[in-house]
Amino acid sequence: MLARTALVIACLELAGCAAFRPPASPPELARARAAIRAAEREGASADRRAALHLALARSELAQARRRISAGDLDGARWLLRRAEVDAELSTLVVREAGLRDAAGRTLDQAGTLAGGKDP
Repeated sequence: MLARTALVIACLELAGCAAFRPPASPPELARARAAIRAAEREGASADRRAALHLALARSELAQARRRISAGDLDGARWLLRRAEVDAELSTLVVREAGLRDAAGRTLDQAGTLAGGKDP
């Protein structure tokens, strides 16, 4: 009887291990990763303000991964949305800086073509 009970317990433990799956990654994880990659491609690391937002996005992504591992999907989703938004903000900051530089060059060229004086 004892052997049969031990066998049943062993089978149940094996079945429990086989049934355990790590929590599925929420779809927000892929979006946050993509937003971070886009910010990196735009050169966010080279701009001080953009780099701060990018670092924050990376930190939030790391925190979200820990929450996913712990089974806290709601908390992870919230952090992943923040990471995505911070990465997108980083991208926008880089683009804004580029547009400001281009606008300044255009104004300089317009002044030169008009024969105006340098400001």
